[in-house]
Amino acid sequence: MQRIRSGIRDQRGFTLIEIIMVIVLLGIIAAIAIPKYVDLRTEAADATASGVVGAIVSSASIGYADIVTHNSGTTFPDITALDTTYLKAQNVTLNLDAGNNRWTALIGGTTYTFNYTQTSGDAGWTK
Repeated sequence: MQRIRSGIRDQRGFTLIEIIMVIVLLGIIAAIAIPKYVDLRTEAADATASGVVGAIVSSASIGYADIVTHNSGTTFPDITALDTTYLKAQNVTLNLDAGNNRWTALIGGTTYTFNYTQTSGDAGWTK
């Protein structure tokens, strides 16, 4: 009986091999998870930027409809009208550079530039 009890007392803690295996497994999990997390943040920022583009497109459409219904012409509103009237109504705030027809926004640590162009009564955006 004494031998059984002394054998139990000698088996406390973890062996060096067990500790090394746990460290290796944690390293493998971290090597897989960290790049996925970084990609997820980038995808989220891009999705937010796409939402901002959607707000700009919607604002231009509302502005165009507003201009047409008030018989003021058939062109899209200029960038300043979009920023001051239609985007503000949608709670979108961007840094306007009216001289160059573009907005910039810092989203998820990345600066996005949205260029506003008008050609033949149409409007377009590039990111």
